[in-house]
Amino acid sequence: MSIFKSLEVAATSLRTQQQAMDVISQNIANVNTPGYSRQTPQLVSAQPDHIYSKGQSVSLGNGVALANVQRSVDSALTAAQFANNSQLSYAQTMQQGLSGVQAAFGSLGSPGIASTLDAFFTAEQQLTNTPQDATLRQRVLSSAQDLATQITSMRKQLTDAQKSADQKIDPLITKTNTLLDKIGSLNQKIAKVEAGNTGSTANDLRDQRDQAVRDLAKLIPVQQVSTNNGGMMLQTPGGGLLVQGGTVRHLQHATANGPSFGSIVFADNGLPASGIDQGGEIGALVALRDTKLGGYIGSLDSLAKNLIFSVNQQHVNGTGTTAASTYTSGQAATAPNGTTTAVNLDNNVPFSGKIQTGSFKVHVLDSTGAPLNPPGPGGTTISVQAGTTTLSGIANQINAINGATASVSNGRLVVNGNGNRVVFGSDNSNFLAAYEVNGFFHGGSAGDISVSSGIQNDPGRIATAAINPTTSQVSTSDNTVAKAILGLRDKSMSVDGSSAASPVQRAGNLAGNFGLDVAAANQQVSYRQAEASSLSSQRQSVSGVNMDQELISMLKFQRAYQGAAKVIQSSNTMLDSLMGLIR
Repeated sequence: MSIFKSLEVAATSLRTQQQAMDVISQNIANVNTPGYSRQTPQLVSAQPDHIYSKGQSVSLGNGVALANVQRSVDSALTAAQFANNSQLSYAQTMQQGLSGVQAAFGSLGSPGIASTLDAFFTAEQQLTNTPQDATLRQRVLSSAQDLATQITSMRKQLTDAQKSADQKIDPLITKTNTLLDKIGSLNQKIAKVEAGNTGSTANDLRDQRDQAVRDLAKLIPVQQVSTNNGGMMLQTPGGGLLVQGGTVRHLQHATANGPSFGSIVFADNGLPASGIDQGGEIGALVALRDTKLGGYIGSLDSLAKNLIFSVNQQHVNGTGTTAASTYTSGQAATAPNGTTTAVNLDNNVPFSGKIQTGSFKVHVLDSTGAPLNPPGPGGTTISVQAGTTTLSGIANQINAINGATASVSNGRLVVNGNGNRVVFGSDNSNFLAAYEVNGFFHGGSAGDISVSSGIQNDPGRIATAAINPTTSQVSTSDNTVAKAILGLRDKSMSVDGSSAASPVQRAGNLAGNFGLDVAAANQQVSYRQAEASSLSSQRQSVSGVNMDQELISMLKFQRAYQGAAKVIQSSNTMLDSLMGLIR
């Protein structure tokens, strides 16, 4: 009986040591498999038999059994890796995106917006010293054109970068949905393997699921919640459900609404996936597109708007060395004849909202520079009533002035002195600046700013002097308007509802904010990479396969296997001897 018992015990040992060797083989085979966690065979003494001998209970062991195969993981470390993957991918994508628009902010080889703006005001300062100098006028024109080109080019680069970031989102969402499906499928497989009280653990499936979540975290930020039956629930940072068991909710890129870009929403109900911009590559692209690039574009537009309107406010009240006789407004009313909409309510004109009840003066001078009589010195007042006065109404008032005519052509106000010099002044209604009548700049934002066509054709129309409001006299050496334009350089203002700031401050803040964002992105990449390296090392120490250790374990189980085989050999010899006695 004891001989058969020893055979049975040895047989269980052979079988169990072989199973343990299978686990070691699995570890060695997956030494280079991403996301694989080292498995360890857990051996226990088999349930003993209880027999009675001579009135006493004796326990006889049944050998060894494989209780389970333990997966070497640290749940806290795994969660930390999920978070790091998300933040590292976010930082790297943000760094790359900002690097792509760095040229727009200037470099050693090309001037930035701040230096180009400074060059414009420097040229204007030189003109204040010698208003009659044609060379200096040309310099002001060139520097203004450079500034306008710099602003429009910068905006185009930023908007192109926005579009590029938006176009990268769709393929990443497809990849995200594929991973969500994979995680949901793995949840079901794990639950099926681990169903009941068998004690079986789907180690390899769990590794695959963890790796899928790590890959998913590189794309979007996720919150993980463990559930019963080996399941896993994933949510967005805002609490939106992504995966629960085998239930999966897909994401999609919503259709753009007007000038805005489409947001990331759930495909089943179209509601926003809140918090999606807090991590991952998709989150970084959304934040880059909307917050960073969108913020730069907003700041640039604000700079352009304040520059255009404030310079025009001063310029329309002046005159240059050219005795200009005709003017055509740079902005056009919605209606071609300018009769249907009040000048301050026309949405076709960018700065129409700045027009208020007030007036401006029109001075008509003959070839000698003397005011026509009538109306004589002091000019003629043109009234503007907010909410009432139309463009054709203003043309009618100018038509009543001796020596001047006005009309509305294709929505634009055309003023003609019929050979007489026409000079505007004393505008407190902002009409002239809004409609760009004798304006310096044309446009309504960074996307369309330019120097007015009249000045491009004739730098002599750059206003430097202001007409005397009482005598209607003009001096070519007067620099009143030029000084007023120069004074805008450091003057805090706001024509668009933004915080009041000077043009120089706006340009400096824009460049400074970009510099801070780049530095922050670079710092985050360095920090997250160091964190990733540390977490990887920690995971390797906990879950990684160490070939030396596996070979030692292999030798250990091999020796045990050899020992069990020796027991069988010895038992067989004993059995042969016993059978020999019988024979």
